Amino acid sequence: MDTTMPMGMVPNSLNPILNPRPLPIPVTKPRTKLQPDEPHDGVLAFNKGKVPPPVSSRPIPLQRAMSEVRDALRAQPQASDIRLLIFTAAASSVEHERTLIPVPPQFQAAPGSGCQVDRLRHAVADNWPSCRIMLDCPSTDEQYAALMPDDVDALHLLHWILVATPSSPTLRRMSGLHLRRLCRFLGLARPTLEPGHLLSISYERNVQRLGDSSPRPRSSYAYLGLPFQYLYRFLATGRLEQPPGVAIRLYAQPETALVHCDELSSLPQQQHVQSEEQSSSQSIAEREQSGNSSSLCWRNSTLTAPQRALVICELPSELDESIAHSPEKHFLEYFVQESLSLRPCYLLLFDEAVASNIMFVWPGKCIELEHPGPSMVQRSRIRIMNIVRNLSNRLGAVRRALAAI
Repeated sequence: MDTTMPMGMVPNSLNPILNPRPLPIPVTKPRTKLQPDEPHDGVLAFNKGKVPPPVSSRPIPLQRAMSEVRDALRAQPQASDIRLLIFTAAASSVEHERTLIPVPPQFQAAPGSGCQVDRLRHAVADNWPSCRIMLDCPSTDEQYAALMPDDVDALHLLHWILVATPSSPTLRRMSGLHLRRLCRFLGLARPTLEPGHLLSISYERNVQRLGDSSPRPRSSYAYLGLPFQYLYRFLATGRLEQPPGVAIRLYAQPETALVHCDELSSLPQQQHVQSEEQSSSQSIAEREQSGNSSSLCWRNSTLTAPQRALVICELPSELDESIAHSPEKHFLEYFVQESLSLRPCYLLLFDEAVASNIMFVWPGKCIELEHPGPSMVQRSRIRIMNIVRNLSNRLGAVRRALAAI
């Protein structure tokens, strides 16, 4: 039999009716306009009581940016390392006015005055560890909150290079085992020595071209030898700074392209030395510091040796001639007047020691022509003929069996 329990023995948490609800606090809408005959203190009282947000809530955008950076590093660790190295090579060059284009927005100087390159170099040297450390050591909220403005700009620069730059291409590492078939498909000679890294280059603006169903004539490809510090500008903007009237040279042989790359890399140093000799007011220490073009502001890359770059570019349509697909084009040289007509497709990186050995190998490997297989129509015709032949053989066997009976 149920007994009645006194209400005093019922816990308050189980009897919400007994808990009197507090009266709602009237919330007055803040007024920013001054009423007639009202002092300013009454209007500004709301702003006086405003509490600033805690410090831990401020670096949330930086944490989100670093999370996206780690995702990019985790997806393509070696390609991301190479992208950072390409950028730092352009930023560390003695002619950064020509190589560091486009300029990162975090380090832009006054309009028309270029980049704050010294601040950029110090920020990168102080705040960019190796890519492995970026993945393994996530920072805490307190560490983000204690960063200086230049340190924050350096970390945002990582996000700008790896994630948020629309003009820069996407680099993806490829296995060196595909190099022979790739060169055979593109109609190029294979390097005598294997490159240290082989990467594909893709742009967002070229994704729509994949859905185009209209047949396109087969394009021609060639090697473009570039000094490593010019690679950032060419991949981001498609432009190469050439003297007036001088054409861009591309080759079907990688050895010849590396020789031309070596000639191009020596020209800026000679011009820089001549400008130093003409300037009598510059001190010897400044000359040595400015002449040292091999020092990088980021020394934590996995590629410790200096690099030479070969870019496999798709040539413009006006150069797609029948000679480009003939086996006699081993030493064919292409002349292009405008660099914007070239489309970078693949990137080959060599250590300088390996590139020097390749340049002395002459004439190199011959171009292996690709023997395309039968088309879909031919394969369908062959399959139908085999089926018809099989059916006729069976029908003949049946006729012979009936005739024997």
